[in-house]
This record gives sequence, structure tokens and C-alpha cells, in this order.
Amino acid sequence: MPRDHRAKDDAGTSMDPEESNSDEALHATMEPDIDVQEAELLIQELNALRIGEAFSEEDFLDYFDRLACEPPWIDLKVRLKSEELAKQYDRHALCRLRYYKHKLKQASKEELRDDKLKRILDISEDDCNKEFLKKERFFRRFEQDGRFDWFFHLDYLACSFLDDYQRLVPKNHGYSKWSEYHTYLHSYEIEREYVEYCEELSKQLKWMEPYVDMDRSSVKWGKISSRGTLQAIKIAATSFHKITSCLAFTGYYECKESMAYDIFWFKEYDGVYFEIWRRVTQGMGFRDALEEVYNLNRFPLRQHFMKAALEYDEAMMMMEDEFLTCTAEITPEVKEDKAKDLIVEAVNNRVKKP
Repeated sequence: MPRDHRAKDDAGTSMDPEESNSDEALHATMEPDIDVQEAELLIQELNALRIGEAFSEEDFLDYFDRLACEPPWIDLKVRLKSEELAKQYDRHALCRLRYYKHKLKQASKEELRDDKLKRILDISEDDCNKEFLKKERFFRRFEQDGRFDWFFHLDYLACSFLDDYQRLVPKNHGYSKWSEYHTYLHSYEIEREYVEYCEELSKQLKWMEPYVDMDRSSVKWGKISSRGTLQAIKIAATSFHKITSCLAFTGYYECKESMAYDIFWFKEYDGVYFEIWRRVTQGMGFRDALEEVYNLNRFPLRQHFMKAALEYDEAMMMMEDEFLTCTAEITPEVKEDKAKDLIVEAVNNRVKKP
């Protein structure tokens, strides 16, 4: 979750900061006129179908000016007094204990037979005086146990301007901008609204899904992306009063990348494997079933994937293994509707989205 504390003026007013001021923009200006014409026709079609929203640059600037100002800059060098720091250590220790107990409720019965885990469950907060917490080293070991998905970051512990939520940082489980995000230091209220903003973007910008795999240097993508940017800024300005320009652009960028990720890893795989499954259950061999589904030409995003499997033995083996994994839960008595649901679930579970 991004938590920036830069000044609003530093954010700029580019309609799409991820696309502008780059080699891609320069390349786009050199495209043949026919690409420009096709891009204009695409936007006209979207307008006619009322897909997305059309805005002028003046509209964009008006919505941009209505976004929330950035929070005040936080000076991390202003330190807590020693007695305040001691109270914080005790408070953080109890936070770790409470959360560890919460996570143990999800543990298996076998794990809970461990005497060490039983002892933790039996610890009462009334017994957690200062001497006891020191002896337990403030339960810092819990953060290393693997059950926590967060920790109190050392860089923020002593700053007097932060609350405990701002000191808390999610562990890095593949976040591409983790080292940047954990420095933003927004409040809980702002971050909660940011989550709601991202959820709203994923609903209202769903129309962009068919286009996110376009060449990012093309004129068409530039038009589509700018159209999405304008809509995202309007959503932030009119519905989310704590969203700054930095958060508005960041949320839009993450929405685009999330859609692209889903298309690359998930979209149409369930349909491909379901159609293969239907044929295999009728006695057809996997290769013949795959070839028949390929010839249907119903899954354009996966045609190259199926073609490669038909041409190369190694790709065929990999695809068949994945098919067997995605259909492993389907028993003979399962009907088609349920089978399709099971395949969708298996496809979504085969890759853990960061």
C-alpha cells in the first residue's frame, strides 16, 4: 500500500505518469498516420458504445485540482524520549502476542500438540509485566516464525511523529515496489480509503481488460491509457476525499498491472481446460482433444500456447501435467457446471498473485 508524503506540486499533472516522458511517448509520435487514425476510430467506437468516459484536458485539470493535498512531511529524525520508547516496546510486545494467538487459532491440531505453542496460548496479558516481557524479548521472535505477514520496522520505531500503524510494515511477498511503498507513512484512514479506491477502479475500469495486452508504445494504447487515467482521477476526486494525486496515479497504475497480470496468468485457461476435459471424459486422448479445442479458435489469448504444445513434445507434456493438476478434484459423478467451477478454482490457485 503506497504511503507517500511528498508535496502535491511534486506529483506533476501528467495524464499518465507511467507512460509519459519516456521513449514510448517519443516512439508513439513517430507512428504512421494510419495508426493515429485507427486509434481515433477506436475512441469513437468506445464513445458510441458508452464504454469508459470521454473527458477534455480541462476536465482532467479540474478534477486533478480537487484531489486531496499531500499529508505534512514527516521528519523521522525527531526521536521519542526513552520513557516513551520503553512504553512502546511493551505495547508492541502485546500486539505480537495477540496476533500470534489469533494466528494459532488457524493452526492444525497436530501443531497445537506442541508444548511451546500451548504455553503461548496460556499466557495472559495480566501476567505480562515489564520483567516478563523483557525475559521474552518482547516476543520479537514471533515476527520470525513465519506466521506473521507484517513487522514493526526498525527505521520507524523511534520517530515521535508516527503512530503504531505507521510503524507497521507488510512483509515483502513479491511486491515490486515494496522498498518504496513502506516509506510512504500514510495514516490508517488514508490507506483504508486507498483500498476502497482501488476496489472501485477494478470495477469501473474493467472495460480496459481487452486492451491491456496492447503494445505499450502504440498510439492505440496511449489513447486507451489516457482515457483510463482521466476516469481514475475523476473517481478519486468525486468519491474519495483523502486520495492525493500520488495515490490516485499509483492506484491506477496498479489497477492496470493487476489486469495485465490476470490476463497473462489466468484468463481463458479455465475455458481451454474445461473444453479439453469434456472431450477427454468422452474417451478422446489428450492430444486429440487439445487439437480439436485449438481448431475451435475460441480462446485467442491461448492459441499460441496450444499451438506450441501441438508442435513440441516438451510443451505438450507441460500442458498435460497442468491439465491433470487443474482437473484432479473432478470425480466421475461431478456434473459439468461443478466441474467448470473446480477448474476455475484450480487455475486461479496454480499461481499465487503477489
